[in-house]
Amino acid sequence: MKKHLKIQAGVALVLSALTVSISVGSAQTCTVDWNTVYQRIDGFGASSAWRSSWSTTLGNLFFSTNNGIVYTDTLSNTTTNNGIGLSLLRNHIIPSYVTASYGIPFTAEQAIMQSAQTNGARIWSTPWTPPSGFKNTGVLDGGNYLGYGNDATNLIYAQQLANYVSYMNSQYGITNIYALSIQNEPDGNHPDPNGYESCVWNSTQIHDFVTNLYAAMLAQNETSTLIMLPESQNWQDPGYASTAMNDTNVAPYVGIIADHNYDGTDGPTPLTHPNYGKALWETEVSLLSGSDSSITNGVYWAQRMYLFMTVAQANAYHYWWLISGSSSGGNEGLLDNNGSITKRFFTFGQYSRFVRPNYYRIDAANTGSALISAYKDSASPAFAIVAVNTNYVPVSQTFNLTNFTAVSVTPWLTTSNLSLAGTNAIPVSASSFTYTLPALSVVTFVGQAYTNEVNIAPVLAPVADQVVNAGVTLLITNAVTDPNVPPFALAFGLLSGPTNATLTPLDATDELLTWRPLVSQANTTNAVSVQVTDGGTGFSATNSFNVIVNPLSAQPVLSSISASRGQIISLGMNGPQGPDYTVWTSTNLVNWQVLLTTNSPATPLTLVVTNLNDRSRFYRIQIGP
Repeated sequence: MKKHLKIQAGVALVLSALTVSISVGSAQTCTVDWNTVYQRIDGFGASSAWRSSWSTTLGNLFFSTNNGIVYTDTLSNTTTNNGIGLSLLRNHIIPSYVTASYGIPFTAEQAIMQSAQTNGARIWSTPWTPPSGFKNTGVLDGGNYLGYGNDATNLIYAQQLANYVSYMNSQYGITNIYALSIQNEPDGNHPDPNGYESCVWNSTQIHDFVTNLYAAMLAQNETSTLIMLPESQNWQDPGYASTAMNDTNVAPYVGIIADHNYDGTDGPTPLTHPNYGKALWETEVSLLSGSDSSITNGVYWAQRMYLFMTVAQANAYHYWWLISGSSSGGNEGLLDNNGSITKRFFTFGQYSRFVRPNYYRIDAANTGSALISAYKDSASPAFAIVAVNTNYVPVSQTFNLTNFTAVSVTPWLTTSNLSLAGTNAIPVSASSFTYTLPALSVVTFVGQAYTNEVNIAPVLAPVADQVVNAGVTLLITNAVTDPNVPPFALAFGLLSGPTNATLTPLDATDELLTWRPLVSQANTTNAVSVQVTDGGTGFSATNSFNVIVNPLSAQPVLSSISASRGQIISLGMNGPQGPDYTVWTSTNLVNWQVLLTTNSPATPLTLVVTNLNDRSRFYRIQIGP
């Protein structure tokens, strides 16, 4: 890569920034306030540009939150890792070879896009250049875009980009391109002989193209794809967005304001950036020289992510490449150019795995040197607190939870010798907990919050599969623990199970499942699901188990019959244990009536009945219910 050579001295700047001496106090306190809410989080991601080969293992490693992923790099180094759960993938659009409206741009990254989508990530796309015929140079590498207003160039190129979105859906099952950028780095000109696709646009051209692109997307029913601009090289783009966004006829068609961050070690300063009421995304950054896989480099990037979340209030943050190109510096990818694991890969994951799309950042005010940000889910009580310790010594850190609390939090750590490693949960007492942040580390604390408005789901004690005979009454206590203080009222429901099963309350937290299998239900397996829902915000828990009803061990038989004193009949009978035994009688083998029923007797048994002075009488036995 010969792009952004202007900042290759950034490595030295990074190391000097991290070696600044910071006094560490013995007591550092962070107050996390549930009710002070900042920006929505859209996710964290990186680019697969120009890469085509992919594997299921790489997909799991980058986009899943699976644990224990065994991965081998190109140097044959094998490691076991936890997935970092990237929620955004940025891919490169290859321009159409023609300058006609039927032209369809394409990409080589279909397998990666499908893998990301399978793992729940959003896909968005960027063109590095329009077709060469739409440029003043007639080549893909370098030159200026020719389109203005509603001229043929703008109309046709907008149609081609809309074609791309539809084509990726119909041909490759990429069901929703989440966003479409107008141009990668419209302020970056990389002409031959650099050999790097690029195209210069000005702010008027970006303004004019928005309406053409929206109209083309509307014509193909693809308006759910958001239009993104301007993707300048620098976070403080030199007015590339303002012309479009200050026009009330154009701004409504734009969904995302996005820029890269090749303008300073941590920066620039200030990091504040106008968002014009839209989502604000940082979409590319890396060090463009060297290859540093150390924890120092990893903590540096965690620090930058902290700054973009808290100061810039970005909704999304992206690294440059997933994996560095083979001829590029290893620092350009989350994995280096051998596909080898780096610490920045894991410190990135300290955010991306736990701070999911539609979380919101909440206030985290710290008195000490640790860089702490906090986030809560908008659809559940889940929360995450990310603490970055840039010091070369451990830091004792106290966290006070305001307007919410938790039973416990689980720390996940990346240090010099740990990589996105989960540890045992630690208790929260009186809405507070203390933890020692290791030197040069990133620690993410994950937990479930409860407040007057937000509660923790109830917990049902597990129930093992049951085995029972037909006719035997099964009694199962569904015991519930409600962690909320005070506990909410609980409501039980039988989601699935035999029609003759019932639930009845035992007390405020337990409910009894009762079922007596019918004889007709012998030799069956019956799925049972019991759900309990609290009366707070409707969180629930479900127990699912099977009840296996044994086959009947034998058919019932009348084993003997004897008469005594003419009117007393003794009937001997045998059969399976569990069902009721009913004796029927008849004098003509046509009309039968129930003589008696004995409920679930021990067998064999003898029943004594009184003869009714009939000349002859017949008996038969039936089991039930």
